[in-house]
Amino acid sequence: MKHRRFHRSKQNTPTSRPGARAPRPTAPTAKAASGPAAVAAPVVEGVLQRKPRFGFVLSETPGRPDLFVAGPSLNLAMNGDRVRARVTRAGGRPEGEILLVLERAHSTVVGTYQPARGAGRPLLRPEDNGAPVEVTDLNGLAPADDDLCVVKITRWPAAGTAPAGTLLEILGRRDDPAADLKFLLRKHGIADVFPSEVEREAASFGDDVPPDAWAGRRSFFDVPVFTIDGADAKDFDDAVSLEKRPQGWRLGVHIADVSHYVREGRPLDEEARRRSTSVYLSGAVVPMLPFPLSDNLCSLRPHVPRLTLTCLMDLDEQGRVVHHELHESVIRSARRFTYEEIETLLQGQAAIDVSGPVRGAVLEMGRLARTLRERRAARGSLDFDFPEPYIVVDDRGWPVDARRRERGESHRLIEEFMLLANETVAQSMSSAPFLYRVHEKPDPAKMEALEKTLRAVGVVVPTGLHDGKPDALQKVLAMVKGKPVEPVVNMMILRSLKQAVYAPKNAGHFGLASRAYTHFTSPIRRYPDLLVHRLVKERLGGDLNPGRQEVWKARLGAWTADASARERVAVEAEREFLDLKRAQLMTRRVGETFDAVITGVTSFGMFVQPTEVFVEGLVPVAGLADDYYIYDELRSQLRGRRTGQTYRLGQKVRVRLAAANTEKRQLDFALETPPRGPLKKR
Repeated sequence: MKHRRFHRSKQNTPTSRPGARAPRPTAPTAKAASGPAAVAAPVVEGVLQRKPRFGFVLSETPGRPDLFVAGPSLNLAMNGDRVRARVTRAGGRPEGEILLVLERAHSTVVGTYQPARGAGRPLLRPEDNGAPVEVTDLNGLAPADDDLCVVKITRWPAAGTAPAGTLLEILGRRDDPAADLKFLLRKHGIADVFPSEVEREAASFGDDVPPDAWAGRRSFFDVPVFTIDGADAKDFDDAVSLEKRPQGWRLGVHIADVSHYVREGRPLDEEARRRSTSVYLSGAVVPMLPFPLSDNLCSLRPHVPRLTLTCLMDLDEQGRVVHHELHESVIRSARRFTYEEIETLLQGQAAIDVSGPVRGAVLEMGRLARTLRERRAARGSLDFDFPEPYIVVDDRGWPVDARRRERGESHRLIEEFMLLANETVAQSMSSAPFLYRVHEKPDPAKMEALEKTLRAVGVVVPTGLHDGKPDALQKVLAMVKGKPVEPVVNMMILRSLKQAVYAPKNAGHFGLASRAYTHFTSPIRRYPDLLVHRLVKERLGGDLNPGRQEVWKARLGAWTADASARERVAVEAEREFLDLKRAQLMTRRVGETFDAVITGVTSFGMFVQPTEVFVEGLVPVAGLADDYYIYDELRSQLRGRRTGQTYRLGQKVRVRLAAANTEKRQLDFALETPPRGPLKKR
């Protein structure tokens, strides 16, 4: 993707950085429940992810589901707050109520400005439908009605008292692409400007890697090393090399040595840890590291020396790693390939001018990647083939198309090599304090619900699915491969699995069927990978002594929890921005009709996805005027009481776009010429 850069003028930067945590409240901000029931009920703590009419307390325990909180039970908590909640209903989807705000997430809130009416004060109406904030000081600014604004909180909400604050920033009108982008960043506490001391430190390294920085490193200058990325990528974390040997292959995965520049405790490090991840928003990137590092010194650009950490693996003909080495290294990438170029080489096309050795290496990489994929599948690893949604935007940031980015063999090639390197590094560090990427087994209740839904869409449920056995899930994926119901079933399975998180203790990775897994291959855009690099380098240098091990043990718990939380914030921001751009795109197509597939069925309607454009919206059940429809949860379908007409997952329908709401980021569809009579049983 072509990334726009976020660097606002320092003079226009709010005095309080987005994402900065506010002081802890001195008194409870929500009334705690009392009585025997409250004492006996389980209590959980976590970060609140607030939506317009409900919220979730995000679990901080791997494998424990998030806690759903209905609107009236949110009390005075705001989006991102760390809260204590009481569980009011356990089970597959636990529910609860907020008892106490432990820590306010942000000192600012974003929303829509409303001028004073009558004797009242101006208000900021938060985007998540939280309590309106009284704007007690306009701070010399002149917002217009309905402007998107940022307010700095000066009085927190309490029983009988509304929150209040000072106007900090006018973001602009809602129909301005630059304003809606900044709006979402402020909402989620994602900083789009680096502190000056961080910029200075990043600039202090210069533009080139000096030869004295290579000292003591293993050189791969004589090895054909190259990168494979998207056509408009700029931050190249990884490069690969491959040598065919009589008994197998020697695979090199060379990763940018970000830790050489980002030193522990320095301003660059503190800022990277706060951000924890880069955020990608439809043609724009909010980087974890300043561009002089992410796009230059750390990026493995072609024909220039770059510092790396190399995982060198010897594999036999069956794809087993028989020997591996980790090295601090230096490379000079011979070429920057795009996925499309590698795809043509793998297909045997001669349209690209490359040397014989490089062409041979690419073809061998294709063979090795297939071997690795087959080996991974044999042990039970799951492979979801989801198309990646992406929005095409114009120079202003306005959406012009919503497309699917399909995975080709070139994508799978790089995925296999990165997966193998991550596994190899994790297994090599098993005796030391370490940071793992863990994915626990699915909850039996979720598997039971999945079984029912699969039967409802006509999928034969294999033995072992109830127990969450990987081979049973693999069989389901294979059964629906290439069928219209495939994307629906894939998503159903994915939603039935637990979320992968970072953890200091190894619990394996269920989805990959891996005994030990980590994130080693993307330190430019993920802080956990940077921590893994530091641990590897301390181990290689003999510095991971008992004292240092204790230091790492003391820190890893908090660091992994923070990284998991920031990852979820980034994913939520990316999802919201995608939904916003889809809604903006479709405002020009209201009234048009589309062929679509039902992707979800609920008591309030059914979600549909047009085949022509990669968006999703709701057909409200209230709009099905030909009958009174009853939701059959067991079969995941809506059924007409009088006609017997049914609507179920994977069914093809013809729909008309009735409305595109950019404020709520929602699309509403209506059925066009609904099918007559009940559908035949399969």
